[in-house]
Amino acid sequence: MRQRILTWVLLFLPALTACSRPSALFNDQNARAHVGMLAGTIGSRPIGSPENTQARAYIIDQLRLFGYEVRVQEADARRPEIGRTARVSNIIAVRRGARDEAIGLVSHYDSAADAPGATDDGFGVAVSLEAARVLGARADRNWSLMVLFTDGEEAGLMGAAALVTDREVMRRLQAYINIESVGSSTPVWLFETGPGNDWLVRSWATQAPNPQGGSFGLEIYRRLPNDTDFSILKRHGIPGLNFAAVGDSYSYHTPRDTPDRLSSDALRDMGENVVAIVNSLDDVDITQRSMKPATYFDLGGTAAASYGPVVSWLIAIAALLLGVVAWVRVSSAAIGIGGVGRWLLTFIWTLLGAALVVLAMVGATGALRAAREVYHPWYARPERLFLLLLVVGITVGWSVARVGQWLPRRAHGLRHPVVTWSVALPFWILLASAALWFAPAAAYLWTVPLLAAGLLLAAVPASSGPGVRSASVVILAVAATMWLFEIVHFLRFVVAIFGRLPLITPIFVYAAAMSMVGVMLVPPLVAIVSRPRPLVRPSLMTAVLLIGISITAGLAYVAPAYTFEEPLRRRARAIQPATGDAIWEVGGVEPGLDLHEGAPGGWLPANSPLPLNLPWSPLALPFVFRTTAPALGPPPATVSTFALRPLAAGTELDVTVVPSEPSVMVTFLMPPGVRPARASLPGIERAGRWSATFIAPPPEGVVFRASFHDGAAEALRATQVLVTSRGFPNGTGWQRMPAWLPQERMVWSGSAAWQLLPGEDIIAPVPPLR
Repeated sequence: MRQRILTWVLLFLPALTACSRPSALFNDQNARAHVGMLAGTIGSRPIGSPENTQARAYIIDQLRLFGYEVRVQEADARRPEIGRTARVSNIIAVRRGARDEAIGLVSHYDSAADAPGATDDGFGVAVSLEAARVLGARADRNWSLMVLFTDGEEAGLMGAAALVTDREVMRRLQAYINIESVGSSTPVWLFETGPGNDWLVRSWATQAPNPQGGSFGLEIYRRLPNDTDFSILKRHGIPGLNFAAVGDSYSYHTPRDTPDRLSSDALRDMGENVVAIVNSLDDVDITQRSMKPATYFDLGGTAAASYGPVVSWLIAIAALLLGVVAWVRVSSAAIGIGGVGRWLLTFIWTLLGAALVVLAMVGATGALRAAREVYHPWYARPERLFLLLLVVGITVGWSVARVGQWLPRRAHGLRHPVVTWSVALPFWILLASAALWFAPAAAYLWTVPLLAAGLLLAAVPASSGPGVRSASVVILAVAATMWLFEIVHFLRFVVAIFGRLPLITPIFVYAAAMSMVGVMLVPPLVAIVSRPRPLVRPSLMTAVLLIGISITAGLAYVAPAYTFEEPLRRRARAIQPATGDAIWEVGGVEPGLDLHEGAPGGWLPANSPLPLNLPWSPLALPFVFRTTAPALGPPPATVSTFALRPLAAGTELDVTVVPSEPSVMVTFLMPPGVRPARASLPGIERAGRWSATFIAPPPEGVVFRASFHDGAAEALRATQVLVTSRGFPNGTGWQRMPAWLPQERMVWSGSAAWQLLPGEDIIAPVPPLR
């Protein structure tokens, strides 16, 4: 009994330990008021919109009220690698300290066009404003403070691209904290750091009152199709910390991203961390530079650890060496207890059982999908699926153990806890080695538990059941600290992530994630509870597990697939050719149209390219339907100038497009095979056609000027302009969506585009006479 109590105490010790660091003076109610103004009163504020201008004015007023020097960087930001230009307005606020070098707070004040942006990134702006108030009140600050609010992050990190061209910012900024969000509640994760500079991570680990994060996030994030302003800034060698709220990320980039959904805990945790880290950096030499990457992780959200590559490799080497030593010891003891043959049989039987457990969890996921009318029946209530998979896994593992009792007595598996470790340690060693090679920032998840296992199992008498069980208690506590707290948040986060990806979630994903955790938690748990004698009434255990499967399967089956709070994401778009009817497309990750009355008819699966001479990529979704409908009406921009002028060795093209509504996107498309020698806007080639895009052109319009070599004049008459607007003509609500798009359990993103052919009515220029 004492041993069981000790097991649970050590397992949950991190959660029971209170952090002794003092909280900051950050006021989450002030931050919430900022979110209410930005995402509630003002609302969605994409680049170039009137709401974007209102948000900028509000932020500037607040910063000046706090005593900051404020200026606006107006610039045409350029990203040649994606062929994009945007008119941005970055806010740069400075509070001078004794030193000219500065610590920065970075967030973006624009939002996605289809979201009010309470979390992304009203959250970051609100935290930055309130932290700026608290930090700016300190009169004896050593380093200066820079509070940087970028524009156009949602348009392709355009504000950050302009910010790194600002001489003052690049001269003074020495370290920064970027505040983002993909969720509306805790945890607030430190998910990216760089470049190197473990000294900056150490400030988070030692001073943040609510530290949550782990360097394994680096390995996950770099494999996801996401970027933040941090991606631009780190290219310039400035060390930084990248934070994001990740809990309840169902509302990310949707109309559900409202102020009331954002939790006060997330605001408070992030704000207190920011203030504490910046205050601690005031006593650190922020001009130092080091390329040493840090390994870091939190301990139940109450404390954190951070160490450099030398310590990381020492831990890894010691873990692998001691792991091998411990495996030899426990394997020798296991063979001594039951002989080589019986030990090998136990080893093989255990592997077979583990494989069957994984297959059973995959099968249960597939069965749930097959039994429902949707492909993702677990989306809104994923915890029910996870509970089902857990019970199924335990039941199959138990069944394999029970079937083993039907073998001849001499072939029965060994029940000593040392046998469990003789089977588990090789896999721990293999996983740690693989992580060091393929995902070094995440290797601590395996090396630290392996080090604890190696130390303890190499020290206790291998043949001593009580000794091995006691060691297993400590190993379980270490492994649970590394894994248990993270997996609870990670699994639900992964469900929301897959809901945003343009694919049908493979049925093995969640079984694989839970199996990875099981490899680290099940062996020490089995070693603790294993006893030489079998249970008195094993049939009772079997009955309990079968009842558990019935209950959890029923709960998973009746769970709603999508709700108002956890909606299905769908996309709608329309394109208006230069002549004829408009072409509409709707798509998503679930089959079926599910449109309200009033929708156009004649929908068919979009199995072929668009019947247009346009490099318009198909909707990258599993289920896409297409139809035609009456013309959309006049475009939200017009071509005021289209001219071809002869040059001595070629032709110059001059096109001016003037928008009639804000925040449109203008793309200049060259004819196939025609590429400019020089152009006023950066462009790239897509599907064999060179194009340049300008986002949010000013009211006076955008001018595209390019020169071409001889022989291109005639072809240039086929130059096209594509104008894209958020929402749809005659749409309703702030999103301007058609009334026939259902909103109860779905959220829509949408855009309309117009194809303009400005060169059709001009005559190609005649080369000058010689």
